[in-house]
Amino acid sequence: MRFRNCIIDPQVERAWLTAESLLSSNSMMINELRLKKDWRYNSLNVVDELLKAREPVNIYVYKYKNPFTRAIGHFDGKAIYISTKVISNFNFKTVTGLFLHEYAHYCGFGHGNNFKTAEKCLYSVPYYLSENCDKWI
Repeated sequence: MRFRNCIIDPQVERAWLTAESLLSSNSMMINELRLKKDWRYNSLNVVDELLKAREPVNIYVYKYKNPFTRAIGHFDGKAIYISTKVISNFNFKTVTGLFLHEYAHYCGFGHGNNFKTAEKCLYSVPYYLSENCDKWI
C-alpha cells in the first residue's frame, strides 16, 4: 500500500484506491512513464522512485483558509493534506490526480515554485501525473 486514508469519505477512498492501482508496476501510467525520457527539475529515475517500497503516506483533510491560493492540497514532508473545498466539490479525476501529484512529492520529485505552468505539466513528475491521470483511469 502506498497510501493510508485517514478521511472517512467513500469518494475519497475510491480516488486513493485508483491512484494506488496506477502506482502498480504494470499499470498504463507506469508503462507510459517508462518511455518518457525528457523530465526536468529533479528527475531521479522516475519509475524506480515511484515503485520503491516505502511506508504508506497518510492522507488527511485540512480546512481551506486562504482565499488567495488555488492550492487544493499539499505534502508537508510527512503526510498528504487535501482541502475541505475539494471534498465539498468532489471531482474524481482532480482528487486522483492530487494524490498522484502529492505522492510524487513524497517520492522526492519537485517542480520548482508552486506556480503551475505548461512546461511543468509536461516535464515535472508531480504535474505530469496530476494533469494526465484521466487518460490512465
